[in-house]
Amino acid sequence: MSFASKWSQPIRWLHLGLFLTITAQLFLSLVMAGPDDKHQSLLEHSTLIAHEYIGLVAAAIILAHWVYLALAERVTFEHLFPWSRAGLAGVFAEIGGLLRGRLPDDNEQAGLAGLIHGLGLLLATAMGFTGTVMYFLLQAGKMESTGYDVAVYIHGTLANLMWAYWIGHGLMAIMHQLLGHDTLRGIFRLGR
Repeated sequence: MSFASKWSQPIRWLHLGLFLTITAQLFLSLVMAGPDDKHQSLLEHSTLIAHEYIGLVAAAIILAHWVYLALAERVTFEHLFPWSRAGLAGVFAEIGGLLRGRLPDDNEQAGLAGLIHGLGLLLATAMGFTGTVMYFLLQAGKMESTGYDVAVYIHGTLANLMWAYWIGHGLMAIMHQLLGHDTLRGIFRLGR
């Protein structure tokens, strides 16, 4: 049984969960007010509460993703983090192809695509961690602490990177689809 057929179903559900929760988080952040804003409207307060709870769900999905990766075959980590000589050679070869106007094949083990997904997972992990720290510090009444301020700063900075990742990733998927790859259906196909 191949890697793709053995492990694709659970990872697709995790990817869908990440896509939905991160998308919700990004758009909620455009409306919500910070917890220290004393003049929040009902909408701003409601979206803040939704952002907190959806963030906890996102953090749980991210943790499940890491557990899944730890239990799956080793090739998964090599796919997401191609730091070996051969992995980096594959990434640079694909970048060279892109510079010549050639997209990589629909190969699930492609180096550049894996690297991009790995970096996105690291970014989501850092955002989930800092958001969870912020949530529990707020619950403990430690909004005035240095730890909270540091978490807020890191979380806000990473949010800008996540917007860039989210937009860039979506545009690349659409470009692949327009160039004849069956990318979008492959992303959202959850059945066999």
